[in-house]
Amino acid sequence: MDLLPELRWTAAALPATELTLVAVFSPEDQTVRASGVAVPGDSQPPAAAVGRLLETLMDRLVALDPETADREMNPRPVEPRPGASQPVADALAAYAAGDVAALDALDVAQPGTAFRQRAWRELRGIAPGSPATYGGLAERCGAPRAVRAAGGACAANLVAVVVPCHRVVRADGAAGHYLYGTAAKQALLAHEAAHAG
Repeated sequence: MDLLPELRWTAAALPATELTLVAVFSPEDQTVRASGVAVPGDSQPPAAAVGRLLETLMDRLVALDPETADREMNPRPVEPRPGASQPVADALAAYAAGDVAALDALDVAQPGTAFRQRAWRELRGIAPGSPATYGGLAERCGAPRAVRAAGGACAANLVAVVVPCHRVVRADGAAGHYLYGTAAKQALLAHEAAHAG
């Protein structure tokens, strides 16, 4: 059996914040397998937050997708290079620079039930700058009464930001819960609102 190459990762700092967006991907097909937001703690440098996030993402992969986690991760990040074909690195950098639709073209893979797969596809259809409610996401999935299941799909999302669960807010317009914290969710929403269409 041929061994698949190690997973790679790339990152992009979100301007005007201390947040760094991180994506873990399979280099042979440039499919994003896990992603999230590195949020520094008190007096913690961004690099330490990225390291902590990478550990968390790998822990989540071990729990949710052990076959992918078995590939381990190459410790070197992929840096965007002009002219080189690096779709994940280039898309993350473009998103951070204000092209808030840049992540839409990336392929993603994560395990989940049929409902969660549908919810994650629908999340990718929510336009930047136009958040939906949890009830709205349930309706988009064809199950208007499945509001809790829609929330569960957001909470279980292993590919946050690329699959934009941050674009789902409470019915009263409040940001609501986010794995990386409410402030991170609000910063992502503000970034998208500032650069959307």
